[in-house]
Amino acid sequence: MSKKERYIRILIAVVSGLLVMLIPPAWYGIPELSIVERRMLGIVVYAIIMWISEAVPLWTTSISILLIMLFLVSDAGLRVFTQGYDAYSLGYLVRYRSIMSTFADPVLMLFLGGLSLAAAATSVGLDVRLARAMLRPLGDRSEGVLLGFMIVTATLSMFMNNTATTALMFSVALPILRSLPGKSKDKLPIILSIPIAANLGGMATPMGTPANLLALNFLNDPKGMGMDMTYGDWIFYMMPLTIFLVFVSWLLLLWLFPFHHKNLFLDIKSTTENKRRQKIVTATFFVTIMLWILEPYLGSNTYVTGIFPLAVLTMTGIIGRLEIRHINWEVLWLVAGGLAIGVGMEETHLAHRLVRMVPFYSLNPWVLALSAGFVCFLLSTFISNTAATKLLLSILPMALTTNPSINGDKGLMVMVIMGVTASASLAMALPVSTAPNALAYAFEEVEQKQMAKAGLIIGIMGMLVTYLLFSYLSFANYM
Repeated sequence: MSKKERYIRILIAVVSGLLVMLIPPAWYGIPELSIVERRMLGIVVYAIIMWISEAVPLWTTSISILLIMLFLVSDAGLRVFTQGYDAYSLGYLVRYRSIMSTFADPVLMLFLGGLSLAAAATSVGLDVRLARAMLRPLGDRSEGVLLGFMIVTATLSMFMNNTATTALMFSVALPILRSLPGKSKDKLPIILSIPIAANLGGMATPMGTPANLLALNFLNDPKGMGMDMTYGDWIFYMMPLTIFLVFVSWLLLLWLFPFHHKNLFLDIKSTTENKRRQKIVTATFFVTIMLWILEPYLGSNTYVTGIFPLAVLTMTGIIGRLEIRHINWEVLWLVAGGLAIGVGMEETHLAHRLVRMVPFYSLNPWVLALSAGFVCFLLSTFISNTAATKLLLSILPMALTTNPSINGDKGLMVMVIMGVTASASLAMALPVSTAPNALAYAFEEVEQKQMAKAGLIIGIMGMLVTYLLFSYLSFANYM
């Protein structure tokens, strides 16, 4: 990209954002926006254009987003942007601590733990042993290895946090990726398969993602839907969908990014013979995985556990200053920018207002279901899946109970709620969409347009299949 083209893209992003902030909101159909909401919407437009155009590195855009938000929409912003307005017209300012805390968000701490675990596994050759153990039953056919990675990743993400699963699987995949020559395009389907499978696997069980638990609790809440849906019911409906989407995604990756090598051979020697280091890393690896799997019974959570390997490996000297310097800080800053956008849309109430613009209460049931899924899909592309699901669940109850086309049809209600939840997990078009995507984007072999192509096709196809399947099953137990 030439300098001139880069400057033009930046100019388009800045001007587009300013226009959204400055022109009357009635011109774009949202007349009741407060000043802060208009500014936040302008920042979102700027961020989307910058991220999609890649006028500058994605992490650079994220840092600029944080700065702009602190100046324009925070409670510690420049006085020129907050004085002279009454409280009603100004709107809700974002707490500056909320914006800056995205640099230390639990998701980023989980990243650090996962990256440190992967670095340590590489330093003692544990990653090679894990990769060999995984490849042994799969054989060395490229297509079989890819499918094996997706099945294992999806299975783990049914019971573990998607980010933790992705970090773990990348530590297993690294030896295979290193065994391929330089800029080999055969790395791309393997890298993309892991976040895709992690996001899809998280749909299958209630504990797969926090959004699933939110939806299940809402469905069972006597003040909500009062459905008495069990964990088994959720798995009965979502597991076939997950299996189908994983298989179709495998075929899609093979079609979009075909392998040039028919076989993948792993011939890498361990990098160290230090038995003490090997034992420490192996034990840390095992304990971390068990803590992640058993967290519902231990009372902890994935993010707290993420600190465990970082602490153990630094205290024992496995990870030192050199390894810390080599951590991909760019991907952490990229995620921080996406988290900041989510915080801003929530605390300014912009996200809530945008969702309320959709007249769910008067729509045909099918149009309502698809509209709710699409809105959640769109929001989840830029804010967290959990936040998007929670926001929709705060709006949909009234729409479902007042929509005359539904008339208390519980089957349709469940289809809408579970469809929205599935749509949140299917939003994986951009590096900022999910933490697993950001981890994949950290590899230089992945371009944003390649991730977007695979993510959009799988996401849109997955939404259509989801609603078709739910319609076919008709939720007879709840009719």
